[in-house]
Amino acid sequence: MIRVRCLGHIETSLGKGELEVEGDGVEAADIVEKLREMAGGRRAGFDSFNTLAMVGEGEAFVPASRSRKLRDGESLVLIPFSHGG
Repeated sequence: MIRVRCLGHIETSLGKGELEVEGDGVEAADIVEKLREMAGGRRAGFDSFNTLAMVGEGEAFVPASRSRKLRDGESLVLIPFSHGG
């Protein structure tokens, strides 16, 4: 299982801040797309282009620009670019 933590309006769109995704070798962009489907598709307000992904101890990237497979047991944090702070 891959533990996914969602912040900002991604959490609001999904109605929860944490969830687990099954899979080993799943692309971060595919996880974002799966969450978009759960949140209502095009109306979700986030996608692989406007979301920052952080894995483990701070490896950060935009899922649309970098191919990164997540392994069973890893953690992924998704932060929308529009997230306040």
